[in-house]
Amino acid sequence: MTAVEDAPVASATATTGVPGSEEEARELARQWAGEHVARLTERVRSNAAKKNGQSNGHLAPRIGGPVTYDPNTGAPYVPFDVVETSPITFGGPPPYTPSKIVPAGSFSFLIAFIYTNPASDAAAGWYNSASVQLGARPWRMTLDLTNLTTGTTSNLVQNGVFGSPADMITPVFFFLPTAGPAVGADPWLIEANVTVYVDIPAQPFAAFATNFYDIDNDPGFPFFPPIPSEPSGWRFDLPNRYLIFP
Repeated sequence: MTAVEDAPVASATATTGVPGSEEEARELARQWAGEHVARLTERVRSNAAKKNGQSNGHLAPRIGGPVTYDPNTGAPYVPFDVVETSPITFGGPPPYTPSKIVPAGSFSFLIAFIYTNPASDAAAGWYNSASVQLGARPWRMTLDLTNLTTGTTSNLVQNGVFGSPADMITPVFFFLPTAGPAVGADPWLIEANVTVYVDIPAQPFAAFATNFYDIDNDPGFPFFPPIPSEPSGWRFDLPNRYLIFP
């Protein structure tokens, strides 16, 4: 990276933590996502993750597909999946944490992480890992937003191409619309749903997020069930909803 790319976000952000422009907010989102990619990648490889459902590259099945099984061990191979965060609002000094309460008009982002399995499993039919098979392949992600208060819907779309091989964790961020209700009106309750797919004949990789990062503590690993004895910022099999208040 260049010295400019490594430099901290300047102006108002450097002193107050509040970005002075959308450009500064986007740079903060990129930095936040990059830091968490490193954390999630380490989680995949950690002993804690292996104890929580992973063995020899296998993943406990969630939503991503296509899932296949090792006929010898019965262990599942999940090649492709996605998780998302609650909104990240840059409204004060760091640490910036995902929150379900968003002030109207704030700079807020929702960040999703695409997972591709870097391990191969010949017995389960994966002679080449999902990361290898998805190298240089295009992906499309949609964030569907439903305003449960007003009954209206909207969506945001991001497109990209995986590297070769595909990274284990690929971050994608959406700049959220936060124009909210008028002062004195009811807050808006928003539900956010992320879907992603790779449209390749005979390789139907697709997923939608059922896990989301809610609070900034030790998150565990998102593609596995939570560990009851450990605190976790990941919420499993729940709708991702947040409130915009005036």
